Amino acid sequence: GGAVSERWYSLQAAFHAGATSLPVTIYASSGGVFNNPAAVTTTAVGSGTLTFQNCASARLSYTFTGGENGGRSGTIALQRATPTPAGCGL
Repeated sequence: GGAVSERWYSLQAAFHAGATSLPVTIYASSGGVFNNPAAVTTTAVGSGTLTFQNCASARLSYTFTGGENGGRSGTIALQRATPTPAGCGL
């Protein structure tokens, strides 16, 4: 446990207005010191699909293809943490 066992994952994708689903690349980051971004190493470790179900919820389906979670896959339900923007038409 503790900070040594913590992992940070980020998702990156191109988003186009009106899209309800998009493919994402999953990256793992390690290293790093507060206020020193040069010390961080980021590696692609998987892919997934982010699907917007409506203006307040989405679903992430993912598969890790590398790293310590290689071979794992699943689905995560996501909820908006901020107010829904005006004009959201999903």
